[in-house]
Amino acid sequence: MIYDITALKRKVIAIYPYFGSIAAGVEYLETEDTATIMNNGTDIFYNPRYMSGLSADDQVFVLAHELCHIAFSHASRGAGKDPQIWQMAADAVINQMLKRDGLDIISGGINYPEAIDYDAEQYYEILLKEKLDIELLFGQLEGQENPVAGGGNGQQTPEDENSGNEDGDNDSDEDSENTSEDNDEDDETLLELLPEQEDNSDDDDSDDDERALIEVKESKAGNAVNRDTRIVEEIGSASPLIDWRLILLDTINYGVDWSYTNAVLENGIVRPVLEEIPVPETEIVLDTSWSVDEELLRNFLRECKNILSFSKLKAGCFDTVFYGFHDIRTEKDIEDMPFQGGGGTDFNVAAEAFTLRVDNRIIFTDGQAPMPDKYLKAIWVVYGDETIEPFGGTVIHIRPEQLMRS
Repeated sequence: MIYDITALKRKVIAIYPYFGSIAAGVEYLETEDTATIMNNGTDIFYNPRYMSGLSADDQVFVLAHELCHIAFSHASRGAGKDPQIWQMAADAVINQMLKRDGLDIISGGINYPEAIDYDAEQYYEILLKEKLDIELLFGQLEGQENPVAGGGNGQQTPEDENSGNEDGDNDSDEDSENTSEDNDEDDETLLELLPEQEDNSDDDDSDDDERALIEVKESKAGNAVNRDTRIVEEIGSASPLIDWRLILLDTINYGVDWSYTNAVLENGIVRPVLEEIPVPETEIVLDTSWSVDEELLRNFLRECKNILSFSKLKAGCFDTVFYGFHDIRTEKDIEDMPFQGGGGTDFNVAAEAFTLRVDNRIIFTDGQAPMPDKYLKAIWVVYGDETIEPFGGTVIHIRPEQLMRS
């Protein structure tokens, strides 16, 4: 079918008028170097034979698709990400947007209906986790001709179970005994660290030792939990240490409120109208582990009050457990929050606490723990001199001298 790029541009702009300036500034270049159609972040390159082979509707779809990539700055937003997963995520989100607006996804195009609920970064995280899970699975199976013991059908037979010797025993029993002995030795070593207790009864001592041993193991691994609730008095306020207007992302969420932007004049009185307006939403997780003392937590909370001026806010505490979000509407809500914690620090717990659709994710911490395993687009506000390198996001350091000035 004959195609006309100029006519296609007009059709796309008729659907998306706000693409007008973008569509006008893009160069449309015929080339045999691509098999289909693509963009480099500023210009669009297309194969004339490919475009000629598309229906009129598909021509509009693919051009609108590439213009969306440019309009949404996907090339720059994908910096530092897995390029294949990022392309798939961005394509999936765009295709669902176009589908919602009445365009049919081209045959063979990515069609993941759930992508309409996410932006490209959020859907990238979902697809990346799926990829890592698959790679982990294949990594575990690599080199194992038959990962399940037994015959070629993957099922273990009675003959296989007894193949070690006539009695059905095998070398694994001996290995198990050796392993058990090693574990007993390790447990005895750990028990030496416990304070001596009064000898009441053998059974009680055994139970107490077992419980105490678990606690020692957990604390040595950094997994200790402390659900104590702290009282943080006289939080007060302070000048912002960070210009949050420049840091917080624009909203992807909308609320309804009275606005004077399009106010109407009735009987000589200006009346506001009820409109959908952008309402940025921010989720904050506060490190309340044992290394964060009351004064440091107080400094976290003062900065939270400053964020409240620019965004809707939810906040929650974590150590090795996340203790849930609380809606923060006023400064008093911050002062009345329950501050639980006091155990170890697990940043994976913090990373998993955030919801997918939130605009801004912020972690207040002293940074004293290993970084999370997963990619996390978040703002890390680190109080102190600890150097951290999280996978994704932005790190902002608050030095002691800054606190003294505030």
